[in-house]
Amino acid sequence: MVKFIIILALIFYVLPKLIKWALKGFIVTQVNKVQQDMRQQQQTYPHQRREGEIDVDYNPKNKGKKPESFGGDYVDYEEVK
Repeated sequence: MVKFIIILALIFYVLPKLIKWALKGFIVTQVNKVQQDMRQQQQTYPHQRREGEIDVDYNPKNKGKKPESFGGDYVDYEEVK
């Protein structure tokens, strides 16, 4: 009978604590691994834009060149009733 009580105590008291300790260690290692991967990815692609960020490039006008013609004649708009 004493063996049975000791085994029950191990199952209901010690085993859950061991499982909790093992899972906590596993989760901590996985989180650290993901953090390290994210740091490495940020170092690889440092110029990635965030959502909503705007980047404007300056394009100077062509000096001395004629603007490109798209062809065709200008036709006045007439409203038909």
